[in-house]
Amino acid sequence: MKAALRLSLLVAAAALALGCGKSPAPADPAAAAAAAPKAEAKPAEGAAQPAAAASPTVAEEDQGPPRTVTIWHGYRDAERQALDDLISHWNKNHPNLQVNALAVPPDAIIDKFQVAVPNGNGPDLIIFAHDKIGLWARAGLIQPLGEFATPERLKRFMPQTIKPLVHDKAIYGLPMAYKTLVLFYNKKMVQAPPKTLGQLVEVAKGFTKPDADAFGLAYEASNLYFHAPILLGLGGAVFDDVAKKVLIDSPEAQKAVDLARDLYKTHKILPQGAVSGFALTAMFKDSKVPFVFQGPWFIGELTPEPGQQPVEWAVAMLPEVEPGKPMKPFLGSEALLLSAKSTAAKSALRIMDYLTSDEAALTRISVGKQMVANIKAYELPKWADDPVVKIFRGQAEVSVPMPSSAEMSAVWNPYNAALQKGVYGDGKSAEVLGEAQRRAEEDIGKMAK
Repeated sequence: MKAALRLSLLVAAAALALGCGKSPAPADPAAAAAAAPKAEAKPAEGAAQPAAAASPTVAEEDQGPPRTVTIWHGYRDAERQALDDLISHWNKNHPNLQVNALAVPPDAIIDKFQVAVPNGNGPDLIIFAHDKIGLWARAGLIQPLGEFATPERLKRFMPQTIKPLVHDKAIYGLPMAYKTLVLFYNKKMVQAPPKTLGQLVEVAKGFTKPDADAFGLAYEASNLYFHAPILLGLGGAVFDDVAKKVLIDSPEAQKAVDLARDLYKTHKILPQGAVSGFALTAMFKDSKVPFVFQGPWFIGELTPEPGQQPVEWAVAMLPEVEPGKPMKPFLGSEALLLSAKSTAAKSALRIMDYLTSDEAALTRISVGKQMVANIKAYELPKWADDPVVKIFRGQAEVSVPMPSSAEMSAVWNPYNAALQKGVYGDGKSAEVLGEAQRRAEEDIGKMAK
């Protein structure tokens, strides 16, 4: 009851704040408009034809038989609370169109979606990063938005969050938020963030005490997503943009693996063995590590448990991997995607419109601590001047969209295996990356048959 009242007041205040005065023009609306698909864009074969969703304020669509739209997501903590608040608000005011949200463990949601949709048992909508769009579109699991993705609707969003949702000249979703890595640091342990990786290493050595399970830096070094800032910062890439060839074993990629390996084996500032998820969060909250590379989801995870002292944290841009060479993390556009097997496409698009509205974005940035895709949110002084938001927006400017082609699905596992061997094992970078290159090329070749 309190949550519903709080949300009602927040939505009302958001509508008032966003509607007062003349708002500045959105950043580069022409770029967003240009990304809109043409009218002839077709949904995947056998998919339901989506119709343009009505405005969330059109009362006529609340008449008729009750309907339910199902959403799958991998949110937890604050992000899940914000989504639940929005859905509760919607359901309270739209008894004939209810939303059922199912939280699926992040490590299971991909497989579950890929198995369920072909059998007609999947959701109408799924919230997921854009990097699966190419694979899921090719497999007929999701469908383009067609005429629903109007230039006017797309003007809500930062252009760099729309571009990654385009596949074969069609838009496959509307963005909820963008995600990129930044440097989180413990303010009690470190007074000012380092500007370069070399400076970070020197500071981190002073906090590294293996016998006490304390280290100077923690990140998922054997995961390509977390390794990307070093790889891309050194000029490496996953694919050649021109020929679309795999570039896993390039000289730049080898240098990046050697650098990560030095952090572990030479400087010894990384934990002894791959660390991720809850273990990494616990280390940071317990002041066992001063620096971590993490994304906006980490903010919600830093909420102290009952009886636990809160950690004093701040964020900064990722350090330069070398002087004059900024780290360049992947940019993920997290979006609502429409299932190709949805039997309630029109209603699902209406919910998509609501959850990505400017008003809903204020709930998601306030409660969910998300870096929302909506431009309007950042026109409000509360968020335009927020030091955390400023860092994430600044980091987004030097980030690189994750590849969304179907071929990218053949890269993750071989690359991660190469990082495990090259960083934590005894494998030489040229050898482990060469093996990953061959595996990826073989799997991509099979996909083309």
